[in-house]
Amino acid sequence: MTLAKLDERLKFWLVDMTTWNGCILLLCLLFSFLTATSGQAEEKTQKIPVTVKADKLDYDRTNDIYVAEGHVKVEQDGMLIEADRIVLNNRTGEASAEGGVYLQEKGDIIRADRLKFNINTRAGMIYNGDLFMSKDNLHLKGEKIERRSETEYHIEKGTFTTCDEGEWYLKANEIDVDMDRYATGRGVSFNMIGLPVFYTPYLLFPVRRQTGLLMPVPGYSTSEGFLLKNSFFWAISDYQDMTFYSDYRDQHGHGSGVEYRYVNSQHSGGRLFFNYFDTFQNGAGAKNSPETPDARWLFSFRHQEEMAEDLSLRADLNLVGDYAYFQDLENKLEARSLTYLDSNLFYVERWDTASLYLLGQYAIDLTQQSNEHTFQKLPELRYTVFEEKIAGPLHLNLEGSATNFSQQSGDDIMRADFNPRLSAVFGHEGLALTPYGGARATFYDRSATSPEPAERKYFYAGADLNARFSRVYGNDEEAGFGRIRHSIEPAIQYSYVPSVAEADLPQLDAVDTVVEQNVMSLSLTNRVTAHYREASKFRTFDVLIFRLSESYDLNKARSDDESLAAQARSEVIAELFIKTPKLLTLSATEKYNTYTHAVSSSSESVAVKTDGFRFKVSHQYLREPKTRYLIGGAGTKLGKWDVSAQFWRDMVQEQITQREYLAHYASQCWGLGLSFMKKPGETRYELMLDLKGLGTLKF
Repeated sequence: MTLAKLDERLKFWLVDMTTWNGCILLLCLLFSFLTATSGQAEEKTQKIPVTVKADKLDYDRTNDIYVAEGHVKVEQDGMLIEADRIVLNNRTGEASAEGGVYLQEKGDIIRADRLKFNINTRAGMIYNGDLFMSKDNLHLKGEKIERRSETEYHIEKGTFTTCDEGEWYLKANEIDVDMDRYATGRGVSFNMIGLPVFYTPYLLFPVRRQTGLLMPVPGYSTSEGFLLKNSFFWAISDYQDMTFYSDYRDQHGHGSGVEYRYVNSQHSGGRLFFNYFDTFQNGAGAKNSPETPDARWLFSFRHQEEMAEDLSLRADLNLVGDYAYFQDLENKLEARSLTYLDSNLFYVERWDTASLYLLGQYAIDLTQQSNEHTFQKLPELRYTVFEEKIAGPLHLNLEGSATNFSQQSGDDIMRADFNPRLSAVFGHEGLALTPYGGARATFYDRSATSPEPAERKYFYAGADLNARFSRVYGNDEEAGFGRIRHSIEPAIQYSYVPSVAEADLPQLDAVDTVVEQNVMSLSLTNRVTAHYREASKFRTFDVLIFRLSESYDLNKARSDDESLAAQARSEVIAELFIKTPKLLTLSATEKYNTYTHAVSSSSESVAVKTDGFRFKVSHQYLREPKTRYLIGGAGTKLGKWDVSAQFWRDMVQEQITQREYLAHYASQCWGLGLSFMKKPGETRYELMLDLKGLGTLKF
């Protein structure tokens, strides 16, 4: 609440207007001491009714002094002010309130034995006061709390905490607060459950988003020794900031980084990050450590620009100095498992049934020490038309692209690809037939073996026949499951692609590979869809999907080669998905070879989540080459504790590639976290102390 609102909110009409307006102005200024703002808004607030109660109300006309005594109580629009006695000297501007001073407005509260201030200078003093700010749950106490200006306060013998029960607090001989900048303390002790934990003669921390040092992050790793991360935050403006990083690893090296963030508008913003790591000793387990460069770096830049509703620009650039950077310096398994690092820059313009984009793509192969043989798309121009209605049931789809491929070790290759397709949709009472036919032409400025141009042209065709038979059961209820629809959805697809000679064509990406097809595919889907009511809203979702599918290759079936004829049937693919509104999510995909009578690959995942327990496990299996992984995790809440564990296991090598254990205690105003992480060659421990209102400290 602003001082302007308070200054005028308490002006009201009583029988003696001269006397009571002065008293109400005084009471208003009492509460404005809390808000630290000023201004005028008389016309608006004078209309708000005020209730005033006191045992005695006097005005000394000779000395121009207003006095309210005995159970003084003022209420207006959710604001309450109470005191035993209030005095205002209108000549000097000096005012005072004493005896159980209480001010409350929208959850913010001041309690004090006595309060003195000057309504002209807006300076004042609270004696034995307690301030509570509900927005951040901030408690501030002091023997003396002096307001020196609209934004500056001085507190003597004070405490600061965000705890309602005082589980932790900062205690200081003196605290100076600038609401727009910093708070500083002298003779500061940090206390837990009433006991001092550490002492510092001086402490500085930002009250708002300000430039300054962030909390250091010390740690220990068995492979890298003592760890220490420091950060410096620079608040350039409300829409820009920058953070400088220092990353010291005792047995590995020292890193320095910078991160810049900006927001130009609601539709424009981005982030830039650069990290430089100076390796003075290769850590245990470093990938190909003899070849590891001394200077290692990572650069990333992301920008998003929505220039219009149908026009956008995206940039996602990621560059790294050496292929083993993530393996050696990153702790997250997802980052260490990267095989390619892609950078993309594209401009997109969209219409109702078409889009145009210009793309630049640069890829880094993290599995090879050299990137000279990797093809880059610099640039690619693509135009797409999707389901453009021509006449009646006839629709047009078109994909056209022109791409320049470049690589460090060879000549550039230019490719133009055109793929128009016509389709028609015929449907009646749950039955739909969609025949289609198209042509594809691809042109290269050079072949794979010579500088002479090369081209590829072919026609293709196919048809999809889909049906749905369904029945609805039950009725919508006031809560929980309502109507349930069971659908059986058979489908037949036919696809024809001729054999195309590709021996002399460059192989650059998926566009250049054409697989001959004369294939009939069959699938049967069982689907259960539920109408579910939660509170006042309905939502519709698939509770169960079970699909069986198989393909039959007509070319192989008619082949004179018995080995090919014996492979006409594809693997049988079974897919299952189950989901409940809150508790369970299950998915599974199995591929079964009917010739070898064995599962060739499988993937299963189960997740369970309740208010106090969560569990997830997934399994991946591939017969050739033999691969099998198990990934699992579980967590539970035990009172204020949250305990969880996660592991990644290679079941072929019979080893755990990484495991993590975490425990976190969360109180109303503080938290304590413990974590343990182990991977081949490294064990890492971390302790985290989270003090709400001050930040997070990690060890």
